[in-house]
Amino acid sequence: MIVTKWTGIEVRALRTAALRLTQPEFAETIGFTVGAVRKWEGRRETIELAGRFAAAMDTVLGRLTDSEQARFRAVLSGSEDSVHGGASQTFESLAAIAARTRDIAEMDTDCEFVELVSLTLDDVIERYESAGPLRSAPIVMEARRQVEVMLGQRRHPARLENLYAMAARLSAVLGYMAVNRGRFGHARLYCREAFALAGLHADTDLQAWIKGTESLCAYYQRDFAAAVRAAHEGLDLADGGAHSIRLYSNGLARALGKVGDREGVAAAIDAATVVAARFDTGSALTPALDFAPYGEARLMANAATAFLSAGDHARALDYGRRVEERVDGSDSVWSRSLVRIDMAAALASGKQRDVDRAVALGVEALATSHDRPIRSVWQRAHELGDIIGSIRARPSGDYLDTLREWDTTAREFAAPPS
Repeated sequence: MIVTKWTGIEVRALRTAALRLTQPEFAETIGFTVGAVRKWEGRRETIELAGRFAAAMDTVLGRLTDSEQARFRAVLSGSEDSVHGGASQTFESLAAIAARTRDIAEMDTDCEFVELVSLTLDDVIERYESAGPLRSAPIVMEARRQVEVMLGQRRHPARLENLYAMAARLSAVLGYMAVNRGRFGHARLYCREAFALAGLHADTDLQAWIKGTESLCAYYQRDFAAAVRAAHEGLDLADGGAHSIRLYSNGLARALGKVGDREGVAAAIDAATVVAARFDTGSALTPALDFAPYGEARLMANAATAFLSAGDHARALDYGRRVEERVDGSDSVWSRSLVRIDMAAALASGKQRDVDRAVALGVEALATSHDRPIRSVWQRAHELGDIIGSIRARPSGDYLDTLREWDTTAREFAAPPS
């Protein structure tokens, strides 16, 4: 059998009727992209393949079995009449209708896949603080890759929206993990991608959450003006919603503290407290990585960091002591480390300096997260080292020695790339 002119009609007949392949399967068979196949079939008789594209079709055609050739002829016999103006058939061939129906059915097979990816993501989030970003990120990246493959295929509109929503969540989580690993370039791009995907289905709650991560990223890059901007952008999107708690406390207050705005810190923490009370988020320590709103304990932990940065050591120590028991009763290794580091820094910097207690808390903080530190622990442990190192006291050396030993392991997980 010979085809003298390959148009989109012949390509589709070859794929659906003769070979009974999906577009991705057919693209792999002929060695071209799914997009190319989709374009050819979509253009129907208005496109004619030439050169290597037509040659590839000739090759596949030459390998057809007798039954496959028969199905191919049956479809074309119905198509030619409608395309070229023949009147021998009133309707298209049954094979063409059947093939089109099969394509529609293929578009609506994603529900179980999205559910499985959602369960995988929930499991990663639940175990994140025990596994850490080094082990968790590859799982999320593989899920994101699978979703991207599905997005490149024909999909039912409702299923397509679900896939875009899942892609947005996965990219948002990868952005957060990248901050924890100190990979700030990756974090910014993951966040940008997630923000755009969330915009496709108008998920302003997720966009507000992503802005919180962008603020966190800028904070650890020491670009505090950018951290403030991102927090304000997120607050506009949150519109007084529950994600405002994180944006006020983890984003705005901490960045304002770094530029010495004590009044701004106090106002941001007060605003976060009002929102938390309105939504009754509970007193327990919520997970570090979670799409749920911040609870009271995590708000207070961030308040301690913000007031410490602003130089209000008394209030930083007060918040640290108030939240210490709740943090110690949680599974959050990183929070236990960070609260101790903040309290140690306040004790080492305040008017009533207690170097012995500061060093003891600092050493406890390093021991707590020695096997899976994240960027925030690494950076703030070194900031504490700068504070303690400036104090001429015998205990100072104990912390600095411990920090140097801890750093040999922590650098692999959390230090900036060399």
